[in-house]
Amino acid sequence: MSIRLPKSLQIASAYNWHALAVLVFVFGKNAQWVQDLYTERFFKWVTYGLRGVIGHIPFAIGEWLYIILFIILIYNILHYLFKIKIKEGSMMGKILYKITRVLAMLYVLFQMIWGLNYQKTSPAQDFGLNVPLSYTESQMDSLSLFYISQLNAVRTQIVDTQIDQLALDLLIEQSKDAYLLGAKAFPFLTYLHPNIKKAYFPSLGDKIGYLAFYQPLSSEAIIRPDLPILTQAFTICHEMAHQLGYASEAEANFVAYRIALLNDNVFFQYSMYLQMFTYAQEAQLMLIAKSGNYNRWEVVVKRNKALLSPKVIADRQKIKAFFKARQNKRLPGSEKLYDQFLIWNQQSKGIESYNDVLLWVLAIPLKN
Repeated sequence: MSIRLPKSLQIASAYNWHALAVLVFVFGKNAQWVQDLYTERFFKWVTYGLRGVIGHIPFAIGEWLYIILFIILIYNILHYLFKIKIKEGSMMGKILYKITRVLAMLYVLFQMIWGLNYQKTSPAQDFGLNVPLSYTESQMDSLSLFYISQLNAVRTQIVDTQIDQLALDLLIEQSKDAYLLGAKAFPFLTYLHPNIKKAYFPSLGDKIGYLAFYQPLSSEAIIRPDLPILTQAFTICHEMAHQLGYASEAEANFVAYRIALLNDNVFFQYSMYLQMFTYAQEAQLMLIAKSGNYNRWEVVVKRNKALLSPKVIADRQKIKAFFKARQNKRLPGSEKLYDQFLIWNQQSKGIESYNDVLLWVLAIPLKN
């Protein structure tokens, strides 16, 4: 014997995911609610638990989870298409309902496991910073020159054979120590239950366009082991920041920046300065290009190259060669899709949002 629900409850049950999507959307509009109730409570403790359990698994399961979910999604789409046996007049309505229900479900699940972190309050108040909204070409010029001096100074402390002996496993362990040190200065950066894994399918990164990624379903920071070793320290610290709920790419970059500054490990400092110089120089050249002053462009490029030490130039060339050799492997549209994903998640500049870490850097005094 089955119990038939009243018509109103049947409708409510049918549209429960739609209603949840609306509630989550409204909740996300209050940044303080998200910070206090979601990031600091729900997300924090759920990810602590996930890292505590999955962190003991010696390999990354995050990539496999995505592959399995993709297969399930494709199967269900095909199964539904072949299963449709409805009257032609009501077909479009039922298909539309199914699509919106799936989209609502995906939206709710994504927001609950990770996406709401994009809506939380800015960590600028935690760091005690007043972050500017824009930067000038002159400011980027000063930053570039500062990073050139830092790169040259730190590179003199590194012996070439040390670079050859660097291993990703060692940098992962040192990253954990770096966060322990960072938490002493900034307690809100306390990182418990490390869960950093090497990617099982690094070649997918060439096709999709990632260096590393945070897997919210397993709370793993998954790092490509094939990347140039001098980029790895900054990349690892960036992904660890995502594990703490810093969803914005600029915020994660800034956390990695501060962790490196607090660390005496020259490889962490050098990795950070290599990335920050790239950001600063690209930002300056972009502003110059917009002004149409191409003579200035050539002067800046030649000057910077003349100021950088030969060893720094050689290191940068190796990194550029790695990515240049893979630039034709990218799947068409993958970069645009990721750019749109960032825009949908409160990062209006898309992929260029990574460079916004420069705004955060301008908010603190630079120290030689």
